[in-house]
Amino acid sequence: MTHVAVMGTGRVGGQVAFSLIFERYVTELSLVDVMPTVAKMTKEELHHAIASHGFDLEINSYENSKMVRNADLIIVTAGFPRTPDMSRRDLAVKNASVVQEIIENSVDNNPNAWYFIVTNPVDAMSTLANRAAHGKRHIIGTGTNLETSRFRTIVSRELKVPIGTVEAYVGGEHGEAAALLWSTVRIDGAPLDEYLRKAEKRLDKAFCDNYVKEVSRQIITFLGGTRYGPAGSFIEIIRGILLNTGKVTSYSRLMKFETTPEPVFVTVPSRIAKSLGPDIWDLLSKPEQQAIKDAAGAIYKTYLEAIGGKR
Repeated sequence: MTHVAVMGTGRVGGQVAFSLIFERYVTELSLVDVMPTVAKMTKEELHHAIASHGFDLEINSYENSKMVRNADLIIVTAGFPRTPDMSRRDLAVKNASVVQEIIENSVDNNPNAWYFIVTNPVDAMSTLANRAAHGKRHIIGTGTNLETSRFRTIVSRELKVPIGTVEAYVGGEHGEAAALLWSTVRIDGAPLDEYLRKAEKRLDKAFCDNYVKEVSRQIITFLGGTRYGPAGSFIEIIRGILLNTGKVTSYSRLMKFETTPEPVFVTVPSRIAKSLGPDIWDLLSKPEQQAIKDAAGAIYKTYLEAIGGKR
């Protein structure tokens, strides 16, 4: 019996909920949205979506996160969305109160829940969520898992190889300080440079970097926001927690570097399961490690802005 709650059923939250109804280990799904009737109508849609598939799923809908009880995993997607002219960091102050309220409203009624933070800027919001929960809950963020999916997509496309043969990770911040970890790239098990030499191919790394960091802006411009990419990417992390997969993914967790006076949520690709880690830090190059440290510093600055500078 596994109970998952989705806080916020907008563009990303609704698509995450849709993905979850086909994850057969999920036996109860709770939807929360402060907009009147939105969660209820999302519930109706999801029931219609599974009706012809022949399986049952208990789906609840609420307008207040206080109503959710005994969830195993709480996915926080609620918040203000980004527009094409905005950085994710620009949302910090507006979304801080949303995340704070959700944690405070749900933490007592869900004593065994993991929190999975999606709301942007996700690394700062995950740090804030951990503060609101007083460090008493397992909290992780989406981190750079979506960038990792985009990284593998563009490498596969540019090299014209099946995406299943591409291994690659992104670390750092979900956003401007994302660090493409080129040392982790393998093509069918071979290190990238070795593969390029043997295949007599070239790869424009700057082009790949720009694609990973800017494609979301294009999607927002033409589609109004991202939904399928995030939902598909985040399922990997959700399975890691609930199914104890032990797979290495690019989620963010609390880490301390010399670039911050206190720990913040930042991505170093790590094993995801009921326990977190180990990570791949020692396998990274020195410049890659420094890029992640710099990202942590940037995340901490955003976090301070989100909490009004009150440490």
